[in-house]
Amino acid sequence: MFDDFFFENLSDTKIYDNVFEAIKNEILYKFDEFIFDLSSDEKLALMKFAKSDRKKYGLNKIFPRYKSQKIVNDLLNKNYIILEKTREKKPTPKHPKEKLPRHLRRYVMHDKIHFKSNFLRFWFRFVEPNLTLLKRNKFDEVLEKIKCDFDNYSSLGFETLSCELLKKRLDLKEVEIYSFWTKEFEIDIFAKLNGFFIVGEVKYKERKVCKNILNLIDLKCQKLGISPHIVALFSKSGFSKELINLRSENLLLFELNDFKDLV
Repeated sequence: MFDDFFFENLSDTKIYDNVFEAIKNEILYKFDEFIFDLSSDEKLALMKFAKSDRKKYGLNKIFPRYKSQKIVNDLLNKNYIILEKTREKKPTPKHPKEKLPRHLRRYVMHDKIHFKSNFLRFWFRFVEPNLTLLKRNKFDEVLEKIKCDFDNYSSLGFETLSCELLKKRLDLKEVEIYSFWTKEFEIDIFAKLNGFFIVGEVKYKERKVCKNILNLIDLKCQKLGISPHIVALFSKSGFSKELINLRSENLLLFELNDFKDLV
């Protein structure tokens, strides 16, 4: 199931013992078979998005603002990326005659970039930056780089699956579940239905999630001015005993085995 997030473009992929064997045989060994109609600046932008928090204006750190906007528009038109609009509300005065502080007047809300396919995100995170090594047949060296960063890469796909699982478990077919972010913080999973709030965090790491995550969620919700009715936590490596003991109808805990429901 999780492998589908890496190989949806590889229809002829064989069955391999593990995902890294598949990566080596189906992508690294065949790297010269993949051709992208992109300029060097567009490739650089995609590598930036693939490694960063994907905020649209992050490109301004490597390109002038006008050029960043043109690159994003061109990539949208070429169908390499899609835009996810922020749900953050723009700061406004409480009263008509009130003037916002200068830092709020200058505040910029950030949309995020999504790759059109998970394969494209994988390519521009791991393959494109290492083409020089691949051309020298340094396949094992590139594969080691991938292994070292693979959990970080996989976390976005795990977050997407977590949203799907939550929808299925709570029968939220008509409710939109999304990520909510501001300049200061991000909530992985957020849903609102008639004043009923669901928030969640997703952790794709090699360690158990501990109770202190609830304090972090509480701080984020305080900044938003909400009190969640349900908190949902998703973990690749399970949860601490203390957190498991707190499980209730208002605190939902999901581990890897729960994702079998999506098969």
